[in-house]
Amino acid sequence: MSNLYSTRRGFLRAAGGAAAAFTIVPRSVLGGNGITPPSEQLTKAVIGVGGMGQGHLTYPGAKLLAICDVDHNHLTRTLAKCGPDVKGYHDFREVLSRDDIDIVHIVTPPHWHGLMATAAAQAGKDIWCEKPMTR
Repeated sequence: MSNLYSTRRGFLRAAGGAAAAFTIVPRSVLGGNGITPPSEQLTKAVIGVGGMGQGHLTYPGAKLLAICDVDHNHLTRTLAKCGPDVKGYHDFREVLSRDDIDIVHIVTPPHWHGLMATAAAQAGKDIWCEKPMTR
């Protein structure tokens, strides 16, 4: 009878350990209510982080990996707000060469939209091109 008791105790201990393992895994890994798991998370870059570009930095479900601006002041000020995981660029072509970026937000003066959108499409990126009067 003591063997049966010992086996039952071992089973309960193992089952309890397995149940506890699910409570230790962070919710950000599993996904769920309002949380996108990393394997399904979109990644993005914002080209042009001046006035209107600031509004494109945070969107739920998309992780910002890179920002780009020709104005050094805009770039450094925005990098300070974004944190260490975001890389800054002065040349948009360097951003488009990254394989880990899915979406590119183009928030530049209108005369740059055509060139940048064409280059982004050729690089296989999804494009969100900002126009001041449309969205």
